Amino acid sequence: MIVEAGEALRAALLDSLPRGTLVRFDPPTPSWLAEPRPRPTVHLFLFEIRADEGLRYLVTARAEDIEREHELLDRALTALKSVTEPLVRLADPGGGQLWSALGMPARAAFVLAVGSPG
Repeated sequence: MIVEAGEALRAALLDSLPRGTLVRFDPPTPSWLAEPRPRPTVHLFLFEIRADEGLRYLVTARAEDIEREHELLDRALTALKSVTEPLVRLADPGGGQLWSALGMPARAAFVLAVGSPG
């Protein structure tokens, strides 16, 4: 299920994000803060597997400025809400504590739950 979910999410994002935007599955790292001009990237960090919700991803973006990051997040949210197989929905917040656990200040993000239908 993990590989199939990742492939479905990546495909939905690549169809909706601006050309040249990367889609990555690695966790956020403090080194992000030192990058002077990061390449536009949407990150889907699989941080939890739960019996009741399936996979939980922290979805965030990097770009040259906050406005561009928000634009990428908006486009990602719109694209991911349209994925029906596997079943995708916004999860209850919980990503806030994740930032401190990763050693980073909080950033704009949302948590996505991905599970099998039925």
